[in-house]
Order: sequence, then structure tokens, then C-alpha cells
Amino acid sequence: MAERWVSFTNLPLLEQARARLARTLTDGVQLNMSTEESKKLLRRHVNSKTNLVIMIIDINNSTEMSLSLPENKFALMVQSFAQEVSIAVLGYGGYVFKFEGDAVIVLFPAQYDAPKVCQNALNCSRALLEIVKEVINPGFKSNELPEITVRIGVEYGYALVVLYGKNIGKAHLDIIGSSINLAAKIASIAKPNQVLAGEFIYYMIRSPADDKHFLENSRFEELELDPAKWKYLSHFSPESMYRVYLYLQN
Repeated sequence: MAERWVSFTNLPLLEQARARLARTLTDGVQLNMSTEESKKLLRRHVNSKTNLVIMIIDINNSTEMSLSLPENKFALMVQSFAQEVSIAVLGYGGYVFKFEGDAVIVLFPAQYDAPKVCQNALNCSRALLEIVKEVINPGFKSNELPEITVRIGVEYGYALVVLYGKNIGKAHLDIIGSSINLAAKIASIAKPNQVLAGEFIYYMIRSPADDKHFLENSRFEELELDPAKWKYLSHFSPESMYRVYLYLQN
């Protein structure tokens, strides 16, 4: 895969995003948000396993907002959020897989150089928090809309690409596997504006330890999980719970 990740936290790109969001909040969504590129990617792997990093980002307290806001305003918030997420992930080698309500599910193909792809996904997650802080919330506030917080879960692993039908060009495609299920569970326990990573991401990045710059600028803190609520077993130690890490930048 060609390297195409970029920083979405530099000033010119932030200014472009602010201008685009302002137009969106006035005139509606500016871009066609499609999942066709991810479908093209997955069609190449139908009925087989492929390595992916899955990232799920969703809006906290969206149910409360949907009850307190007019439907059109809440819909515009969700659309604006999804638009900016979609644009940002492209710069880090990601593909939007699904829009599910207020959540965006992203795929990062990881057949080659998986540690680097894991790093790209984590860098993307931090950029998304910056975009929410510096672009989305100021834009919402200036339009008398509530500010948002988000939760992000990231995990690496195999996924089986399944086809619901016979026609590969028309039938529904989906992915099945622990990576997407765990990414969803991880995102669900994140606190506002937290990035949580699963144990596969953690070990994939820490094991090679060949990117000193990334490691020097990253910090992982293992969460203390309640065994009564978190009952998933570790893939590395069946007697232990599946580990989840808070990802931070130094």
C-alpha cells in the first residue's frame, strides 16, 4: 500500500476543514460520502480472511441529543461529523466501511507492514480528536449547536469477508471476526475523548519496536477492567482477561 498518511492537525488543513464545516452547517453536506472504496477493497477478499485494523468512532450521549434537538439539526450534526471523519481517515490509509447512526466504522488494510498500519490508525485517532476540538465543536458552537465528545476503539486482527448473495458486484458485503466485535466493545467502554486500543494493537506495535520516534511519542496505559463486566479472555494468556490500553501522545 502506498504511503498516503498526512497530518490533519496542521494549520492549512484545519482552516480548510473549518471553512468546509461552516459551508456544511449553512448549505448542507458538501461531499458525497460513499463506502464504495471499502467495498472494492473487500471484494478482493470475499470468502477469505484478511488482516485489518478496525477503528470505531462515535458520538457520546447522542441519544440525549436526538431527544432534545429538532430532527433536522441533529441529523446535520451527525452528517457534519461523519463528513469530517471520512475526509480525515483517507489521509491515513483508511476506508470508511459503514455509517451506523452516529458512529463511523473505518478499515485500515494491514496485509503488509501491519505495525506501520497500526501506528497510522492510532495517529489518525489522535487527529480525529483534534478535529473535534479545533473544527467541529467551534463550528457547532457558533451555530448554537451543542458541542460533542467522542469515543474511539481500535483493534487489529483477521476478519472474514462474507458475501450475502451470489453476485459479487451487487450482494451485501460484511466482515466477521473478533477484530470488529472487539473494536466495538472497546469503543463502548471509552470515556469521552478517549482512544482505547486492544491488546493486538499494543503487541503489534511494541513487539518490533523498530519505530523509535513513534514509541517515544506514544504512551499506553493498561486499563483496570471490572471482571464482572468485562469477560473477554486474552488471546495471549487464556487465564487472563483481554487487555485494553488507553492510548496517549507524550
